[in-house]
Amino acid sequence: MQELLAIRGFATEKVKLMRHTIRADGKDYRGVPPQYFDYFQAMQRPSSLEDCDYFLSFIGTQGSGAKYQGCYKVSGSEPLTKQLLPPDYPIDSFNAKTADECVFWRIEKTNDNDLDDLVNRLVIDWGKSTRTWIQSAKNDKEVLYILPSVSEHEFISYDKVILSYDMLQEIVSNSKAHNIWEDMLSRVAGIYLITDAKTGKHYVGSASSYDNGIWGRWSNYAKTGHGGNKRLIELIRNDEDYCKNFIFSILEVFPIKRDRSEILEYEQLYKKKLQTIQHGLNDN
Repeated sequence: MQELLAIRGFATEKVKLMRHTIRADGKDYRGVPPQYFDYFQAMQRPSSLEDCDYFLSFIGTQGSGAKYQGCYKVSGSEPLTKQLLPPDYPIDSFNAKTADECVFWRIEKTNDNDLDDLVNRLVIDWGKSTRTWIQSAKNDKEVLYILPSVSEHEFISYDKVILSYDMLQEIVSNSKAHNIWEDMLSRVAGIYLITDAKTGKHYVGSASSYDNGIWGRWSNYAKTGHGGNKRLIELIRNDEDYCKNFIFSILEVFPIKRDRSEILEYEQLYKKKLQTIQHGLNDN
C-alpha cells in the first residue's frame, strides 16, 4: 500500500487509514443511512485524526479485507454537539458517550486526487488488528487486488452473459478480482454457445458437476483456447491466436446437481436447433 501511495503522490506520514465494519445484520455503519456516512466518519476521538492531512476510507469485506471508498482532507476539529448533525440523524448512533469521547472532525471528500480511479476497486488486507479501525498509513498494508474498471466485466445475469475470449481469459486468470463470476458460474450446470465472430459459425457445448459447472468448463477454454474440441483445435492449429475470435454465451442453465445424461440430451437438442453439426463447429 505504501508503494501505491508514493506513486500517487501521498506522503504516508501525513495519511491515516480508516476501516468501517459491516454489522452482523448486514447494515452499514451502525445503522446510519448512506447519505450520512461522512457525518458518521467525522465523529472520532480527539487523537484519531491528529497530525494527518488526509485519511483514506475503507469498508470491511470478507475476513480482514477492506475496499477503498475515498480520500478525505482533514482540517481540524471542534466539540461534538447534536447541532452539527442533520435533524434526522439516527439517535441510536449518537449518545452521551459519543459526545463525551469524540470530537467532530472537519473533513471534506476530495474529488480530484490521484486515488479517485480506485474507489470501490482497490481492496487491501487490513491485517490482524481489525478492531483498530484507524491506523497510520505507515503501517503498510498488502494490496490484495484491484478490480477492473470496465463495465463489461460486471455479472448481471446468466442470460446476459456475452464474453469475448480476451474477457474470459482475464476473468479466469484473475479470479480473485472477479470472484462473482467464479461464484455464479460454478454453481450451475448448463448449455453454452461459442460463436466464431469471423465466420458466424457456432459451437454448442455443455457443462455439468463433473466439470465444476460452467466455470470449470470455461476455465479450460481460457487456458487452452479450444477446450479439447476437435474442430476448435483445428482452427487454433492453423492460427494460435484464432481463439480471440470466439464469443461465449449461455443458452440455458440447470441446477449443478442435474443428472449429466439429461444435460447431454439438451445439448443434442440445441445442436439440432442451431444445426451446428451440419453447418457449425460441432463434430458429433
